[in-house]
Amino acid sequence: MSAQHAEAPQTSPPQLRTVADIRAVLRDGRGFPGDAESFEVDLARALDASTATDLHQVADVIKMYAGSVRAFSDPEFDGALQEGLGLIAEVKQGNQE
Repeated sequence: MSAQHAEAPQTSPPQLRTVADIRAVLRDGRGFPGDAESFEVDLARALDASTATDLHQVADVIKMYAGSVRAFSDPEFDGALQEGLGLIAEVKQGNQE
């Protein structure tokens, strides 16, 4: 994940106003590996499970992938991820002692 992220730095967060916006940035490779395919599957599954008056599952999928694209586009994401992994390793090591 980090190596691919480092290859495609983004200078500004993409505009994600519509499902088409999310699809476009994911197709352009501005998401994590597999996100473009997973988005379509998850969106279809949410649509199939929704009623005409209750589309919250669809909204949840859209929000989740928009957040994923924003995280991928954040230049500080890799550093924060590495810091979090380091803290987890310290906690695990402390529990083993």
